[in-house]
Amino acid sequence: MPAKRQNGKTAVEEALSGATERVLRAISDLYDKGLGEGPGSIGLKAIAESPLLKMQMRKPRKKISVMIVGNHSAGKSSFINWYIGEAIQKTGVAIETRGFTFVTSGKKRETLQGDATIRFYDHLNSFSKFDGIMSNLFTEISTSRDKNFSCVDLIDTPGLVDGEMQYPFNVQDAIVWMADHVDLILIFFDPIGQATCKRTMEVVERLNNGPHLEKIHYFMSKADAVDKEHDRQRVLIQITQNLATKIRNSHAFNLPTFYLPRDDDVPCTIPNAIEDVCKEIDKSIQSTAQKNLKQLKTDCERIVARVAEVKAEDKAKKAQNVARTLQGLLLLALTLLAAGLMGLVGAARFIDTICHDGLFGAHCEGHRMVSVLTKLQPLLTENFNGVFGAAAGVVLVLMIATKLTWRTVPVLTKKDLKKLDDYAAYVQKIEAQEEGLYQEYFKQLSNMEH
Repeated sequence: MPAKRQNGKTAVEEALSGATERVLRAISDLYDKGLGEGPGSIGLKAIAESPLLKMQMRKPRKKISVMIVGNHSAGKSSFINWYIGEAIQKTGVAIETRGFTFVTSGKKRETLQGDATIRFYDHLNSFSKFDGIMSNLFTEISTSRDKNFSCVDLIDTPGLVDGEMQYPFNVQDAIVWMADHVDLILIFFDPIGQATCKRTMEVVERLNNGPHLEKIHYFMSKADAVDKEHDRQRVLIQITQNLATKIRNSHAFNLPTFYLPRDDDVPCTIPNAIEDVCKEIDKSIQSTAQKNLKQLKTDCERIVARVAEVKAEDKAKKAQNVARTLQGLLLLALTLLAAGLMGLVGAARFIDTICHDGLFGAHCEGHRMVSVLTKLQPLLTENFNGVFGAAAGVVLVLMIATKLTWRTVPVLTKKDLKKLDDYAAYVQKIEAQEEGLYQEYFKQLSNMEH
């Protein structure tokens, strides 16, 4: 007997969803708030980007982003409403969705528009570069707990049509840009609409030419809109043939068909792969949880390694400062020696002048300086200016060399070094949380398998 479903999930799926949500939230909190203890109770991101470490670090998101692409009337908005169990998106024959709408879970029902959406999703700051996008950008916050909605941001994109339809922004470029910022791309093809319209095919081709192959999954929606099996097969063949020249992994191409469960009791024999759509979302959530756990460990290791690197650099700077100080002292001694010799030559010339000019002749007789001056006589009388100038030049060069050499670089204080040690110890405690989070995650996986 199948397990009873509640809020769109079995009890086991409910437990797994809750565990995954807790793991994703806990990882995000470690980046934001840390352990609530230690140096300032700060998170990994603040530690990494601190003035001492100067690292760049991206915080993993608590939710995956799923972008749904397709032609007008492909059932994108209807699927979102079904997935969250709430009629939050408008549906109908008219082209209701001409902008991007983010549908996310929260504690309070609310609608955000334009700049508020950019602020809510700060990693989308540069999305505003598209002219006309801001007034066509929305966020719908729902309190639904259906399925795995608490771990998912669903992105409803503009319905793609050809002809005279004018969009307020470059819709193809915007979708391709958004593809770089999502974890999963679901492409819906409508069997009774313009599934193979030029705009849709262009987007598919451009997405396949980028690094998004692993993210993309194709589905034919509204399979119950075509009653006869051979008509459905004809549409599938038509879509497949049109896609064959646009996609790079055509050898692995798969196009499951699905439709939304009906409210009536009329039996339907058409195979419905809507659970496959949900499974792709669930797989992406589980993959993201594993990826975030791995990133947590890697980032902790990066910070600890960076602390060691900064301390090693500081040690090298201190050794360099010592070497430069010794070199500076040596050059200073040479400078003083050269200055002393220059002073001696100048003093000798002065004494020679006053003795030989007879000013103090009587007092110079027999003085030791006289004998010295006699020996230096040729130097003092014939080459004094040159010798004195050379000595002054040597002194000047030595002074400049001393100043250039005796330049120490800033080093860390004892307080800084202690803070680095505190960072390393604190981050290692955060890293230790990763093992517990893994155990919780694997425990729920094991429960689901049984």
